[in-house]
Amino acid sequence: MSFIQLKKEIKSTLDGLSEIQQVEDFPTEDFNGYPSVSIRSMGVEDDYETTDQNYEEYVFNLYLNVENSKDIESKIENRNLLEELCDLVRDTFDSNEFLDGVELPADRQMIGVRPAVAEIDESEDGKYVTATIVLKCRVNKQI
Repeated sequence: MSFIQLKKEIKSTLDGLSEIQQVEDFPTEDFNGYPSVSIRSMGVEDDYETTDQNYEEYVFNLYLNVENSKDIESKIENRNLLEELCDLVRDTFDSNEFLDGVELPADRQMIGVRPAVAEIDESEDGKYVTATIVLKCRVNKQI
C-alpha cells in the first residue's frame, strides 16, 4: 500500500516542476513532450531497529529523458540540460525530504527521501539522453 501512496506523491512533486514536460508513473517511452520522466517501483528492503519498529526503504527509479540530436552541439546542449535536470530533481527532493502531503497508513511514518543520480547515458537507439535517479524513501513502521 505504501508503494502506491509514495509513487503518487513523487509524481505530484515532479508534475510541479515546470521544466519537465511530462511525467508518467509507469515505464514508458511514449512521451508527448520533453524533458520527460517515468517512475518505476523497484523494491523494498526491511531493517529491524527494535522489537516494535521496522524501517522500510522503498526504492524508485526515475528515468529522465531528453530528445537527442544528430549534431554535436545539440548533443552537448541536451546533455547539459539533462545534468541540470538531475540537479533540479535532486534539489527538489532534498528540499521536500518528508514528501509533504504523502498519506501513509496509520502504522507508518515518513523518515526521509534520499535521491542519487545513478547513471547518465544515451539510450541504446541514440534517440534520448537519459538519466536514472534512484530515489529511496525511508519509512518507519510500527510492528
